[in-house]
Amino acid sequence: MIDPLLLSIISLGFALLFLIAAAHKLSNREHFRTSFDAYEIIPVRLSALVTKIIPPLELLLGIGWLAFGLFAIEFKLVALISAGLLASYALAIGVNLKRGRNYIDCGCSFSNSSAPNTDSGSQQISLGLFCRNVLLVVMAIVCAIPASDRSLQLVDFFGLLFSVIALILLYGTFNQILMTRNTISSWRKSNA
Repeated sequence: MIDPLLLSIISLGFALLFLIAAAHKLSNREHFRTSFDAYEIIPVRLSALVTKIIPPLELLLGIGWLAFGLFAIEFKLVALISAGLLASYALAIGVNLKRGRNYIDCGCSFSNSSAPNTDSGSQQISLGLFCRNVLLVVMAIVCAIPASDRSLQLVDFFGLLFSVIALILLYGTFNQILMTRNTISSWRKSNA
């Protein structure tokens, strides 16, 4: 059994992740489609359908995780579908890294939504990004474990708030490190 506080922390983290990812994809469908097509994982004729399904699916998952985190409504299906979606992202990254195609924009950078024709803020796929997605898959699967019957106390809600803020900061820091590493790597290649 998992502690309900830990479950709420992870759930709210996933809620933010999926809601922001859905908003990013919905705000710039063309950029998302271009990023998705660059992976060359599925046939082009299916690409349009898949890129129309993913943003609403992420939106629904975000809402499900929000209900999971705020109201302790357990949807094991939300955790399992999230794990499957994140695993498919990790698989697409892994396949392309194996192909030597690490120059692909992952499509998960939120700064691109307002500037579709610029490369600023793009995040290329990397082993770090692959590992991040695998960790997210594991966390989603952990949320499928039943929660204990302990009810949250007032102090738990403060812990929840500060933990979610810490998760946001850690996640953002990790993404910034990956983007900076990509920028430095491409700068070194251009000066070599």
